[in-house]
Amino acid sequence: MDAIQTLIDGNIDFEGQRLAERLTTVVLILAGLTAWLLGFFMQDLKYTLYAGLGGTVLTFLIVVPPWPMYNRHPVSWLPAGSRGEEAGEKKGQ
Repeated sequence: MDAIQTLIDGNIDFEGQRLAERLTTVVLILAGLTAWLLGFFMQDLKYTLYAGLGGTVLTFLIVVPPWPMYNRHPVSWLPAGSRGEEAGEKKGQ
């Protein structure tokens, strides 16, 4: 059950977010360029639309699932309240 919960949660780190954003930009630009060239040389807008849709679906499959490559640098968060209690103790003294 833990593996399923991990997949559903979709945790990624900050470096993973940066990688996902770059991949999204690059794949969509390449898909758009490919779609335009295909439609231009085939002289049919239908090919452009299908290739663009295929590129969008490919981008979705690359970026949206929480692949392990997006969580290579997990962040170690402090326990809840640990910093606030120390600060409150110092103010009260």
